[in-house]
Amino acid sequence: SITRKPAGSSVYAGGMYFGYYLALGSLLPFISLYYERIGLTGVQIGVLTALPVLILSSTTLLWGAIADKFRLHKKILSAALLLTPLAVLIVPQTIEFLPLIPVILAYAISTSPIVPLMDSMALEIAEANRTSYGQLRVWGSIGWTLSTLLIGSLIEQAGIRIFFYTYAGIMGALFLLSFFQPARTHQQTVSGNQNFRRFFRLDIIIFLLSVYLISITNGALYGFFSIYMDGIGANESVIGLSWSLSSLSEIPVLIFSALAIRRIGSTGLLKISFIIYSLRWFLFAFINQPGLALLVQLLHGMTFGTFLVGSVTYMNERAPEGMGTTAQAVLNTVTFGLGAITGSLLGGYLVDNFSMSSLFLVLSGIAGSAFFLFRLVPKFYRE
Repeated sequence: SITRKPAGSSVYAGGMYFGYYLALGSLLPFISLYYERIGLTGVQIGVLTALPVLILSSTTLLWGAIADKFRLHKKILSAALLLTPLAVLIVPQTIEFLPLIPVILAYAISTSPIVPLMDSMALEIAEANRTSYGQLRVWGSIGWTLSTLLIGSLIEQAGIRIFFYTYAGIMGALFLLSFFQPARTHQQTVSGNQNFRRFFRLDIIIFLLSVYLISITNGALYGFFSIYMDGIGANESVIGLSWSLSSLSEIPVLIFSALAIRRIGSTGLLKISFIIYSLRWFLFAFINQPGLALLVQLLHGMTFGTFLVGSVTYMNERAPEGMGTTAQAVLNTVTFGLGAITGSLLGGYLVDNFSMSSLFLVLSGIAGSAFFLFRLVPKFYRE
């Protein structure tokens, strides 16, 4: 059973999301630009940006299992929030490729448990306080949007290295806040082996395969969308606006996600997401004007927003008792690890050997395949 948490715990979870994505929005959009400015080659930049994804794929599940098994959620999150900004502060101290590799590895290892731990905490708080995951997670989208809108002008005034220090400062504040984490309430009730057997049922495997397919399309988009926009005539400010619009479009979807979950469930939300994903990629294949691309970017909320809430909720509903963090770690590994890597590689191959239009047509087909695969779930599981 779950004891009701204080109402302030919802504010706490929302604040942690806001701060984390405020920090992330100051780092991720500009780290590749920094690598370019210090003279690294395209291959070297590719290696450094791929390393965190590879590490996430191999360590997130381990962190989640350790946290659930030994009840170390609060300690691991605090340690990660301390070590991650320390690693980031070392990055601008060198401009050489080889010395950067161990620093980026340290960053990747320390940051990998943060999102699964925050998600599992938010899910417990939402369940206890009869709110929704989306209404807590929306503060992350607000933080990301605010950060991406402001950090560019800050870099113009103070130099490109400033984003390392803004990131570290915000993460340092989150580390101090982490000492006030609410107590976890779920505990494992059966042995780990029994839990894992219950966890990897056929319906969950089909769900994860569907999520993997959608994540391939997201990975390709994140790697090549700015290049696509540049190719159809968008300047840097319009490219930046396209990313801000996408995160803004998440906000209403996340706010009203609880209503959607009550009416159609996580399964219905995911089906809507998969269908609109296929449509969104199909439209990009035929657009040759930046203004039209900006309009289609507004579908991001109805694709990624619904996908995020639907997948996190779906996984949480089916996770064995006491394995909430492990469940979210598995989901993160598939979504932001394996899917992202595959999408980047597939996108590079298609763009080099065919065209950007061909890439989006293939992505549309993959998203459609995810929808039809996910429809098989009711054959193995009844809600």
